[in-house]
This record gives sequence, C-alpha cells and structure tokens, in this order.
Amino acid sequence: EFVEITWDYKVEELKSRNIDCVWNGMTLTDEVTAAMATAVPYCTNYQVLVYDSAKAADFEGLTSLEGLNVAVESGSAGEAAATALGATTVPVQSQANTLMEVASGTSDAAVIDVLMAAAMTGEGTSYDTLSYSLNLNEAQGLESEQYGVGFRQGSDLVDAFNTFWAEEVASGAALETATTYGLQDAVILE
Repeated sequence: EFVEITWDYKVEELKSRNIDCVWNGMTLTDEVTAAMATAVPYCTNYQVLVYDSAKAADFEGLTSLEGLNVAVESGSAGEAAATALGATTVPVQSQANTLMEVASGTSDAAVIDVLMAAAMTGEGTSYDTLSYSLNLNEAQGLESEQYGVGFRQGSDLVDAFNTFWAEEVASGAALETATTYGLQDAVILE
C-alpha cells in the first residue's frame, strides 16, 4: 500500500509505524543513514533547473540563481542546492508542486531531481512547456547523490530489498526499466 506523507516527517512516520518503508527518491545523507536502516543505493541522482521552455535563453549559462524565485521541495537536496546558489527559495510540499509553481508563473524556476524532471517535463507530459538544464551541475560542480530505500532500524526488510535489487540487476530488469524511462545513466548496476 502506498502512503503519501509530508517528506519532512518521513523519519517520524517510519518510527511511528505509519509506514514500513521510505522509497521516494530519498538521498542517502548522513542524517538519513543515522535515522533509519538503509538498503544499497539503487540510483545516482543530481539536481537540475526546470524552467519555462519559452524562456530557455534566460537560463543558459547561469552560474548563480541570485535574483530568482526558485520553487523547491521543502527539506530536499534541491532546496539545499538552490540555497547554495543564492536563490530566493519557495518551499512547497512536493517536487510535483514545484512544477506547478513554474508552469503557473508563480516561480521563475524550480530545482528538482533529474529523475523527476525527466519523467514529468517535456513532450508527452503534463508539463510539456517546461524544460530542464544541467547548467547547475556544469557551472557549479554540484555533486551527485545516491538514492536509497529506508526502513526502521533493525528491520529484516533491508536484506530482503538488497536481495531483490541484486536479482533485478542480474536479470537486466533494472536496466530495462530505467531505459524505458530514459534514466539508464542513473541506475546503479552493481
């Protein structure tokens, strides 16, 4: 059963047993790995800048986000990246909400995960007028991050997930799924 939670309270939701697993593009930070048991990383992620395609020229070659109102998911790696680049951040509840902010013109841009940007922007999506750029990574050398799945401390689900992931990688299913969504360069195939 999938349960939507407020991301800032993911550790509390797990500890209170409202959920058994956190698997939603969770960056394996020191804070996360200290608060929950985590499985092997399943993909590499990085932050991208999302903007209205009609304004692409305004965002080419940016080395700073100063003077821009940038929508970010509250408590996310995107928020940290946007803040580090001098943006005035507009924290919202989810990465999907950051795209609504940009599409409506409420925010100049958004900083979100490349996985989310690839899946939700461009031709054939609900946000076909939005594009994303790797400028943040190229200009600022932002580091990539690894995504993982979190469980309560001491849970046997960690070993179960690690076994599942190893089988998916070995069978080629992980790469096949990633390729279907254009994300083959992000999946960790170890």
